[in-house]
Amino acid sequence: MLGALAAGCAGAPDTERGRVLPPTAGALSDFLSRCVRCFRCGEVCTAGCIQFYPPWAGRLAGSPYLEPRTAACNVCMECTQVCPSGALTPIDDDDDERILAEVRMGRARIDEALCLSHMGRVCGECRDACPYPGQAIRLLGQAKPEVLDNCVGCGRCEERCPQVPAAIRVFEDEPDQALARWKGAS
Repeated sequence: MLGALAAGCAGAPDTERGRVLPPTAGALSDFLSRCVRCFRCGEVCTAGCIQFYPPWAGRLAGSPYLEPRTAACNVCMECTQVCPSGALTPIDDDDDERILAEVRMGRARIDEALCLSHMGRVCGECRDACPYPGQAIRLLGQAKPEVLDNCVGCGRCEERCPQVPAAIRVFEDEPDQALARWKGAS
């Protein structure tokens, strides 16, 4: 059991489980080379969403990640303010323009086959949960959600989705690859 868990943690963040890096982390290899595993980001996280890979996770050991379905980021940006190594770039929480331009934890993807609104039942929870409604996600006719380019990947939409499994999920990699893996697993 531990061997399987360690093998799953040895590579990149586990996008199969929906894990992403904290705000402003950037590319995984660059982030890992700068992160000193001080745990400060998790200590100040007002949403309690930052978790850390266990000691047996190889090169990821001690590094932070988020699993939006479990606990999404509230974009408070506190983690970026306390990072001593520059692994996270500081951004003020009230600088919405800069957050929308620079924060890319991932991007939400919608599985229309699971989405209540796409099945004819009006929902809209994803838009209501979004800290940037109309800029990162909007609702089209019959409350069908559309993810826009400004999605920061905070995962609040995924966390609040009433469907099990979630009809909207955040992935850090290319949209086509992520969605194909996701649909293949469901």
